[in-house]
Formats: sequence, structure tokens, C-alpha cells
Amino acid sequence: MSVSQETSSALVQELFELQRVMRRVLKASITERELSVVQMSLLSHLASVPARRAKDIGAESGLGASVMSRQLSHLEKLGFIERTPDPEDGRAQLVQITERGRTAVADNLESDTRGLIERLGALSEDDAARTRQDLNRLTETFLTSLGLERMTTHIPRVDPQRPRNATTQTTTTETARRLEDSVQ
Repeated sequence: MSVSQETSSALVQELFELQRVMRRVLKASITERELSVVQMSLLSHLASVPARRAKDIGAESGLGASVMSRQLSHLEKLGFIERTPDPEDGRAQLVQITERGRTAVADNLESDTRGLIERLGALSEDDAARTRQDLNRLTETFLTSLGLERMTTHIPRVDPQRPRNATTQTTTTETARRLEDSVQ
């Protein structure tokens, strides 16, 4: 059984609205975030896969070469990723996440989780679980239709009960200072 034109049209509108609102939510939380959405996506992906070439990461993420190069350079300066020579091709390099990068992913996930808990305050646990299942099903449907797999399969789970400072938190200011120091 296929989806009707009316239902499909309504889903498109809802997805665009969700995308618009999520940009606003993420923008509102930028002062609490150490990583941009693109950087978090890249690091989450790298936390899920073995070392790989930047061009492969770009192909998997859908990012263009210039954006990929800029983001990876920034993440490398912060110590979140490292590049090593590719043993199969001496001219190429492999990119992999560092422990510092894994910690940054966990810290940002924790911050995002806490923010989402606050925003979802009106939903019951059952409603939130159903929403998650529905979003997962929709994501899987889209991935299958595109012949793709999930980019983030092994990112750390966050315990919302864990004290906020249980891991080393790095503020945006500290990150900017480290980046400036590494450039000088």
C-alpha cells in the first residue's frame, strides 16, 4: 500500500517545519555547544567507523570537498581528530577521531540531551518513546530508499542522571582559545 498524495504533502510540510525548528533550537543552544552541528555530525560519524580518507567521509556525509577540508582542519587543530599516512597509498591520509574527540562528542551529546529533556517536558515517556520509534522508522525508510546506511551507529549513550561535570567539559570560549593558540 502506498502513501497518498495528501499524506505525503503533509509529511513534507511537517519535515520542513521540523527542520526549521531544529535549526532554531540548535541556534538557541549555540552558547552551550562546543561543536557546530556539522562538526558534531562528523565526529559522531568518525566515532562509529574505522579511520578513513577525507574524500570517503565527504561522500558518506554529503559534504563538499571545501567544507570537509575546512571542518577537518578545524577539528584537527582542536585535537579532536588526527591524520595518519594511509598504509595503502603513501600520498593519502587517514582521518580518525581522538580520545579528546570522543569526549567532545559525549559532552555535546550530554548537553543536547539535557536541553531536549527540558524542551520535551510536556511529553510523557511513552509519547517520547513513540516519537523516537516513528522518527527512527522514517529515517530508516529514507536511508533504504537512498541505498545508504546510518552514519552514527556507535555514538556514546548519555545518562541524563549523570552529574553535569562528570566528564571534562570544554566551553566554547576555551575551544576558541585553544584554536587561537594552535594557530599562533
